[in-house]
Amino acid sequence: MNNQYRFKAYISYSHRDERWASWLHRALESYRVPRKLIGSQHGAGEIPSRIRPVFRDRDDLSSSSDLGGIVSQALADSENMIVVCSPAAAASHWVNEEIRQFAGLGRPERIFCVIVDGDPPSVGKESTCFPRALAEIGQVEPLAADVRKWADGKRLSKLKLVSGMLGLPLDQLRRRDLQKRQKVWALAAVAGVLISAILISAITARISAQQRRDSGESLVAYKLSELRTMLNVTENPEELNKLKLWDQQSLDRLIDKAETGDSALYQSAMKLRVQGNELYQSGALQDALNRYRESWALLAESYRRDRSDQTAFFELGQAEFYIGQVFMSRGEIGAAEESFMAYAEITRQLIILQPKNAEWVLEMAFALNNLGALQTKRDISNPERTLQFMQSALEYNQIALVLDPKNDYYQSELGQSQAFLADAQRGVCDLEGALQSRFKGVELEQAILAEDPDDTDKIERLAFALSGYSNVQLQMGKVAEALLNVKRSLALLEGVLRGSPGDQNKMRQILDRQQNIARMNALQGDTAQASAVLASLAPKWQSLLQTSDATDQRVAQNYVGYQLTRDWFAMQMDGPEAVRDAARETMANAANLFRQHPKGRENGNLFTQAAFQFWQANHELPPPDILSMLPQYNITSGRVRACSDASMAVRRAIMFGDTKKERALTSYLLNAGYYEDSFIQICKENSLCDENAG
Repeated sequence: MNNQYRFKAYISYSHRDERWASWLHRALESYRVPRKLIGSQHGAGEIPSRIRPVFRDRDDLSSSSDLGGIVSQALADSENMIVVCSPAAAASHWVNEEIRQFAGLGRPERIFCVIVDGDPPSVGKESTCFPRALAEIGQVEPLAADVRKWADGKRLSKLKLVSGMLGLPLDQLRRRDLQKRQKVWALAAVAGVLISAILISAITARISAQQRRDSGESLVAYKLSELRTMLNVTENPEELNKLKLWDQQSLDRLIDKAETGDSALYQSAMKLRVQGNELYQSGALQDALNRYRESWALLAESYRRDRSDQTAFFELGQAEFYIGQVFMSRGEIGAAEESFMAYAEITRQLIILQPKNAEWVLEMAFALNNLGALQTKRDISNPERTLQFMQSALEYNQIALVLDPKNDYYQSELGQSQAFLADAQRGVCDLEGALQSRFKGVELEQAILAEDPDDTDKIERLAFALSGYSNVQLQMGKVAEALLNVKRSLALLEGVLRGSPGDQNKMRQILDRQQNIARMNALQGDTAQASAVLASLAPKWQSLLQTSDATDQRVAQNYVGYQLTRDWFAMQMDGPEAVRDAARETMANAANLFRQHPKGRENGNLFTQAAFQFWQANHELPPPDILSMLPQYNITSGRVRACSDASMAVRRAIMFGDTKKERALTSYLLNAGYYEDSFIQICKENSLCDENAG
């Protein structure tokens, strides 16, 4: 940095945003520049070890009465200006004057913006967060960091500002920052189970501290006030979903089979649920749905006979969950949401009746996790809502521990909550946040399994945690680490399958992981092993397709994923022309899947990927009927989006020659740390990034 200036930066802000200015002041002055960069020459001169001092008027002017003179001198003595942008700042006379004065010093390019509130699209609108003075100096739509959780977040915003002030590429700082944190995570991993136990204790202790300030009941009451808005629900449990009025004749037949006693209704409902669970695990989704619906009907009748029966009411909520689970597996998103919403509302009503019941509170965490998981399968319309669901679910899990701090089961569910939160973070392309959440989840599941290493449910949960961790690592270009974790996941699942050889769902998961391993082996240079594995999987997938429930979209999804991996590998080995026919078949399967389930975002992304690989193999666009079906990815400038969606939008833009969108979305992904192998390959082939990317 230039040594002629007394201050590294001047923070301009409305005093309504004092909290953010204070955070920014601390964040910048406490930031340590990566050691390997100190002293090197970059765009803004020699790189210092620290970014300080930073001038903030509320602190630095407190002892003076000559505000005007000191402000003018401070502006002249500051190498950079940081404007805390919000509607309050946009309306502030003094913020606008400070911008004009700093620009008048001949350094308008050293003005950096950080958004904390308001509407960023343009300068001058009533709702804008940008002061009008920015437009006056030529920054009509200034590039800005956005500290809000659904945008850049605090960490990335800080790195963006540092990058601009130091004249360093953002990606370079992100990599250094991630490397530093990974060293910490690696040390934690060495400690294994001990660290996991400490983590759980720390969470519990943190909540217990809050409990000393407020009772668990108060925490519940506070969270319930949020739920009404989130769920948009009724306060009358008798009107809840109209109890899905059941055909009376069908209900009478069920009651006759269950005998007439109230207890018999309940017991019969539970037997039907067990049957449904067995059918679901075997992949017979329609039969499972029939049993779940019958179970639901008997429970609804039991609750109708006795509205004070909280057990029947609770189990009615459980029935809604199981029905929703089937619908989600079949890709029927709207039907799944209806059931999951009913499940959440029943749980909310129960908590109102018994606010100190930790079981009900944890059930709400489950309900919100399910709603959030459902949101991740939708299009990109509202990723912030998904994040809201998952963060709230984690909080309910923690409150349950406040109410019952010694409950091991409540502690174990924290791992699942971390996994769902990670998926939501990926939904806003917060890969670093997702990586941390996944790491915490793996540590929790390892600790839990260590206490009971033969528990197959706990083995499966660790396998899923490792697989999720691997997926995030792969998106960040960490192939070696991703390969290690998916291999660990596969080994655990194969052990579980030996105990239940007919479980088609586990077989599907195993085949999916095997093809992921083959792809990663290829990326690591082991093409012979990759080729052998991919060839061996073809008949297994065909067998699974023939024996699985036709309504189970998961098998079709994973099979299309296998075809895409197979075609990609063949293109790498033998050239695009070698897979012309195969790519056409894959595209047809993906189009059919999307046609059947158009609301599933994963289906849309698979379809776009298949169309793109067809384009690569055949050197021509897909037929018009295919093109007309392709997802539009209407992503506007500054819009939060999932990395996976943005990656597919890049492919679509390349096919249609939309250079502007190609470059904008590529920049977004690279700045987010997205280095997934196929995206980086496309990025280089189309001159969207340099050869050193990834």
